[in-house]
Amino acid sequence: MISIHSSADMARALALPLEPDILELLALRRDQLLEYDDYDLGELAHFLVAEPADTVAAIEGVVGVPLATNLVDGSKYGDPGFTANFEYVERHGAWFEAVTIVSDDGFGIVLLVPDRPDIDASLLELVRDHA
Repeated sequence: MISIHSSADMARALALPLEPDILELLALRRDQLLEYDDYDLGELAHFLVAEPADTVAAIEGVVGVPLATNLVDGSKYGDPGFTANFEYVERHGAWFEAVTIVSDDGFGIVLLVPDRPDIDASLLELVRDHA
């Protein structure tokens, strides 16, 4: 996975040979967050770009926030009535953007998942079901 914790990390990610759609989305989100000029990007959000070997558990380990377990009631993805912690999941062409706000100051986790057959099936199912 590509983990983006700061403005410098974002600059490095934007220089990678990634698909044009994801580069455009990353640049858009960076530009939107630059409006908060007193903050580094890492003070506002942690971006993760999922890659083929990434599982839900691996991503949860990096961000420290459960994706497949509801923070309020402890229900798990697949349980009746499960509600994900995502604020929203939106499809952008061949990508899903899943945003979770994790603190009262608005800090967010932005998970970007390509809709491709080589991506972990559980991860794809989770974001597809909430888009």
